[in-house]
Amino acid sequence: MRKILLLTVCCALVCSLSGCIVFRRGSSNEYRSDEELADEMIENIIDCAEKEDAKALTELFSQYAEDSTLNLAEQAEEFIEFFQGQCKSWKGNASSHEKSEYGKTIWRELRGQYSVITDEAQYKIAYIYIPFHREEPDKAGLTAIEITTEETFNQDWFLWSLDQKPGIYVTEDKEEMLSEQRLITPEELIRAAGLTKEQYRGADLEQFIEDFAITEEDVDTLNIPLLLEEYEPDRKDGLIDVSYLIEDDIENRTSDFTEDVYAIAFMENKNTGTECVYYDLPDRKRYQTSDAYLFDDLYQTQAGYYADGQQIAEALDKYGVFSWESGTDEEEITDPQYMVLAVEYEDGTVFRVKASGLLSQVLPDEYDEVREMLLSGEHSGS
Repeated sequence: MRKILLLTVCCALVCSLSGCIVFRRGSSNEYRSDEELADEMIENIIDCAEKEDAKALTELFSQYAEDSTLNLAEQAEEFIEFFQGQCKSWKGNASSHEKSEYGKTIWRELRGQYSVITDEAQYKIAYIYIPFHREEPDKAGLTAIEITTEETFNQDWFLWSLDQKPGIYVTEDKEEMLSEQRLITPEELIRAAGLTKEQYRGADLEQFIEDFAITEEDVDTLNIPLLLEEYEPDRKDGLIDVSYLIEDDIENRTSDFTEDVYAIAFMENKNTGTECVYYDLPDRKRYQTSDAYLFDDLYQTQAGYYADGQQIAEALDKYGVFSWESGTDEEEITDPQYMVLAVEYEDGTVFRVKASGLLSQVLPDEYDEVREMLLSGEHSGS
């Protein structure tokens, strides 16, 4: 029995002395403090660099980051080659933000920035780290790391690059930054990545390229189809803002009113109460609330489902919505009413009609039927 116990202890010691510090991810991290999680991660990164263990460094990354970055192993080798010496000290901290629903944390993100001094150099290391993600577990882990020298960090031109896309960044000097290749064009991206129309349907490729700073070289290192699948340009810190649909100036689409409809938004302020609804046709989701701020953050209310988005678009055509003209009642009223209806298409164009005043006087008789259909999510077919 003593021999078995001794053997077990020895095995445990061997495991603890080899490879990087054990990396924990998942919901077990929910109850640990930001400081504990952030410090553990920088210790893991330094440990992997000191041991020159590129494989262990890549294992700190989330499955999503690994799938999105085709040459993560090569990037890890560059990081380890750049990091010289044994760590003498480190200091820094991390900021955090999270998404919660009904008092329960859905995900948390940490952004760390640390000064690391070795016996050969002084470095700055930053990272983006998701300790846990209930809805998408494959995103738990590191998303990006960047390393530079203290000297480079203190230059006026220096800006962190790790927000651009998942992966590992090594920034040496300004000359390297200035030699960055030009961004690829949408047409070049489609050809180089072999994208099908279905893969980029509805996406603003110019904005996508700008958001991820994609060059021709990046096409060979990034999983472009996966990034497009996950791409949400309006999403910031867990928000999806579609308020532009009701806030921008009036636009009119000239043809194909019922084809390729991407979204429908409707808001009405009437009798001191506000009703608003947003239809996401590709995802078959419907968001509704008596709160105008719905359009600033769709995540503030739970999405529901509805019968048929195409049927609703065709019903709008039947009710003559696309021939309505925006109007305002000239008569001054004490309880003003306001309505806006917008239909967005896959190519980004928008049909929008607005009206203010007594809506029963400004808008045609069919308005009540349109209003009932949009707020209920059902079309009677009559």
